[in-house]
Amino acid sequence: MTAIRLPRPDPPPPPPPPAGGPREKVLAWLGSLKNIAGCTAAIGGLGLTVTGVVGLPEWPFVVAALYAVGALVAPASRPAAPAGARLRVAELRRAVDAQLLALAAHAPAEVTAAAARVVDALREVLDRPHLLRAGSPETFVIVRTIDDYLPTALEVYLGLPPRYAETHRLDDGRTPRQVVVDQMKLLERGVRDVTEAAAAGDAARLLSHGRFLADRFGSTDLALPDPPNPSDLPDPPGPTA
Repeated sequence: MTAIRLPRPDPPPPPPPPAGGPREKVLAWLGSLKNIAGCTAAIGGLGLTVTGVVGLPEWPFVVAALYAVGALVAPASRPAAPAGARLRVAELRRAVDAQLLALAAHAPAEVTAAAARVVDALREVLDRPHLLRAGSPETFVIVRTIDDYLPTALEVYLGLPPRYAETHRLDDGRTPRQVVVDQMKLLERGVRDVTEAAAAGDAARLLSHGRFLADRFGSTDLALPDPPNPSDLPDPPGPTA
């Protein structure tokens, strides 16, 4: 019987090589925020020289000093995320969809339905990529589920002869089909627990941000005053004679 292998996500691309020789470093500096800020400050120094605020003997030192100050205070440029990192969530989504499609062609309906519930749980978190922060335990579990836990469990089951998988009783009394369905239930619950943990982290940051806003700006009372009691209003004037 030919072993069935379900699709896996492509491995992430290797990190880009570090900048090479002096030429690359010079080009990187010329396009950096620090160089742009330094040049802007230096141009301001030249303007002071033209208008006579700075004397001719001192202008080279003033321009150089302003360039240095501008370069020092400007923030460093953040390295751009590699294209492979930005596309990782999309690649995971394609892989898990392909796994379910391949499974449906070989597995009975009960196993496919159980795996589909795992895939639905995975889609729920993959549709919210902000929850998958790089290096977090939640991201590790989600990636490993798609890359290993889910396809490996299904491949072991699909490698069994169909009649054996349906009728053979294991030591605990379950058939292999019942075992893999139970494994799918465990995976589904695990993925949903991980999603809740990741969302709880976002909720904690939301509360922290709310406390920051309250500390920074104070509370604002936008409630309208209560309407006056009719009994407290003065009596209207009587008719004039």
